Amino acid sequence: MIIDLTTLLSDKFIPKKVVGEPKISRLLAKGENFGSEMLKVDFVLEDEQGKREEMYAVAKILPESELFRNIFNVQVTYTNEMAFYEVIVPTLQQFQRSLGITEIIDCFPKCYATRKNILGNSDTITNDAVIILENLHVLGFRNWDKRAGLDLDTTKLILRDLALLHGVSLALKIKDPNTFEEKIKRYCVPYTPSHHDIIPILKLIIEENKDLAHLSEKYVGWGLSPLSPINEPFACLTHTDLWTNNTMQKLVDGKATLNKLVDFQVYQYGSPATDIFFFLWSSVKQEVLEGKLDYLLEYYHGALLEVLQKHHCNVDRFPFQTFLDEMQSVSKYEFGHAFMFHNLIVNVKEGGYDLEKSDVNSIYQDVPLNVKEKSWFMLRECVKRGWY
Repeated sequence: MIIDLTTLLSDKFIPKKVVGEPKISRLLAKGENFGSEMLKVDFVLEDEQGKREEMYAVAKILPESELFRNIFNVQVTYTNEMAFYEVIVPTLQQFQRSLGITEIIDCFPKCYATRKNILGNSDTITNDAVIILENLHVLGFRNWDKRAGLDLDTTKLILRDLALLHGVSLALKIKDPNTFEEKIKRYCVPYTPSHHDIIPILKLIIEENKDLAHLSEKYVGWGLSPLSPINEPFACLTHTDLWTNNTMQKLVDGKATLNKLVDFQVYQYGSPATDIFFFLWSSVKQEVLEGKLDYLLEYYHGALLEVLQKHHCNVDRFPFQTFLDEMQSVSKYEFGHAFMFHNLIVNVKEGGYDLEKSDVNSIYQDVPLNVKEKSWFMLRECVKRGWY
């Protein structure tokens, strides 16, 4: 399934070498991850003294479907993700070391190897493209149950890592703008989706609630409104696809103690509020948002300021009210993003929807009542805050 994998890995671990053939098996069911096929890769390394070490990895290869290759624009997304691990992460970590910071950002998996094509003489992504990452599952990390939604403590844990990602990149932009431009911003390629066919489904969900039905006409689907504006001074490196399935937690006695952010295919240069808006509304339990939304916004903002101060940045330019202005600014784009994900991705029925064969009404009828109720809560709350 992966051509010449032994050579690829051996070249990356010199002077160690791969012993025997790596064992490859499916990590996820075929088609479960649309932007790529996910494989388990187990292999053995041997050093010059003959000492062996078992390694556990995950390989991301191109989706088999040409349709999904086009939808996810693999020439951009695979190039971006490779650059994230090979250029952006080392740049952020070296920047921290230059400031004498010892707790280096590591809230993402290690990357063992990447390959754009078997020939290695161009930047074209071909069938041989692969990204090899450490297998977080073996280290005890798990995905949270997306349908259950995140609890308060896990939400805070993830917000702190988002603040770290945003804050370190923002500090680099402030203190070394040339490096930021060359090593970070140049790889931030805007990704604009198009989901016209599902807009009628989402409008029906709004219209079912008589008190909110009049707001249906104002709903704009994800990708149809302009991208969120890039406002200074907050603009930084953003994930832009941070929801439950793109985080993994290590649990101790049922409580999340460590977190990793994954799937860096569509990161952008923009407002950190894009990540916060989308993450909170797509992934957090309704009962947490009902009682703690303001607290969570303040918690994230406080964590961001801590990161900036640790990196010797003046935080006077980043007051909380300006961050709230950013939340309002990004809402015109991110509401459609989060609303669609909550209803049709996060809470998709078992087995998924076949949008080519199912009609609008049948998909609409399959959306559970509790999912619609959170949608209505989201709509009411966002209208109240000027986010819709």
